[in-house]
Amino acid sequence: MKKRINKILLLTFLFLVSVFAFRVNAVTITVNSSIKGTVDTSSSYVTNQAPLTVTGVKMGDQFKTYKLLDTFYNQASNEVIYEFTSNFKSYLAGSSYSSYTVDDYFKLTSGSLTSGSTMTTSTLDKLVSGYVSYIKNNSVAGVDMAMNGTVATATLDAGAYLVLPTNTSRVYATMVGNIDFEANDSEWTLNGETIVAKVSDAGVTKNVSGLANKNLLESAFTYTVVGTVPQYPTNATNKTYKIVDTLSSGIDFDDISNVEISDGTTKLSAAGNGNYTDAANNIVATVSISGQVMTIEFNLSHVTSTSVTVTYQAKFNDDVVLGERGNDNNAVLTYSNDPYGTGTATTDSVKVTTKAYGIEVIKFDNSDRSKTLSGAVFEVYSDRDLTNKIGTITTGSDGIGRLKGLSEGTYYLKETKSPSGYRISNQVVEVKVKIDGALESDTTGYYKAEISNVKNGILPFTGGRGLLLYSLAGILIIMIGTVIAIKNQKKNIING
Repeated sequence: MKKRINKILLLTFLFLVSVFAFRVNAVTITVNSSIKGTVDTSSSYVTNQAPLTVTGVKMGDQFKTYKLLDTFYNQASNEVIYEFTSNFKSYLAGSSYSSYTVDDYFKLTSGSLTSGSTMTTSTLDKLVSGYVSYIKNNSVAGVDMAMNGTVATATLDAGAYLVLPTNTSRVYATMVGNIDFEANDSEWTLNGETIVAKVSDAGVTKNVSGLANKNLLESAFTYTVVGTVPQYPTNATNKTYKIVDTLSSGIDFDDISNVEISDGTTKLSAAGNGNYTDAANNIVATVSISGQVMTIEFNLSHVTSTSVTVTYQAKFNDDVVLGERGNDNNAVLTYSNDPYGTGTATTDSVKVTTKAYGIEVIKFDNSDRSKTLSGAVFEVYSDRDLTNKIGTITTGSDGIGRLKGLSEGTYYLKETKSPSGYRISNQVVEVKVKIDGALESDTTGYYKAEISNVKNGILPFTGGRGLLLYSLAGILIIMIGTVIAIKNQKKNIING
């Protein structure tokens, strides 16, 4: 008997557990009876609450929720009714969606852009993005969401909500979520909503190429700027996207005709007046240059990829800064972080430092180093075979000559004119610039070559060792011949 009672108690416990598990989410609908529905005047405003959560947001961003649908309950018929809020209803009345019903709203979808909608292929983001402008123009109040790291949460009355960022540097897709009731037989459960934010960031990167072993005052080098394009909601009205590139005073833009722009991997066509067009002749970008500043404005309505690339040529000028300090180049991106308003954000400056150096020749008398020589002329080459001339150096009254604006590498100097009264040197002098074995000058950014000259009429010992050997050999032969001649002469006298 005891075993039977225990078995009954166990079955009863299991039944209660199963009932509790099945009904754990069941809620008693609570209402504010002073607020009546307009569709069903016997219904009252529902006050039950549940959390609306957005995950995957950036720490520090802030959000507000704006209600789209109110929830009402008719206790007699046990029926839940949804109605547009008064603000959302006013917006719809003045829009192309004036005929929309609550059923129409629940059928909308926008694919991956928006959470909390189902069924057809209409776009919910188009509908609610229009409401964003209404919110801003009519100062509609929203509810702040609490931030906890990368999660935003608000506990809200049952209904449908639009979530908008109020302080962010990122671009968020349209976010809507429903806190709605689900019927289970005669019971109701209230479901919260979790939205996984679809976010895209704007950014800009920059690099320089084409610097190897050349005179950068005469030869152009290439800057490449790549901008990351955020994905704006379908109906966004503010898609500002502008890159501003500023050169230091020592660098000049080569020519606007050398600017190339690509939308993804597709190169745009230069259409004149700084405009760049796609295959359909839509103006995708416009370039303007003023002094050291180049501005590239994009029309994102015609940008089809998630990145844009700008390449252009530049050269150093006489104001180039030599040495490790270098010549800075800064690029910033200004973009809309408020797709439905006028707000913009600007990225941190991306800096590229392009360095230049120089060669300093010190010319002096071979026998007296303190005596410097003017008027020596050297051609400077970037190759040992002396085929690629990049500049000329002439020594001044102090015996010093310089060539600036060079990139790091090895250069070769050939004397083409000697100082007055001195022999020209046939020696090719190697000068290393900013690489192992380079000899730095006392002058910032220069690498030096010390080269001597021999006066006319003096046998050159430096750089003329071969001629000296031939001369000594000749003298020795004459001496030997003289000795032999004398001996032969003495021998003839004795024999005679």
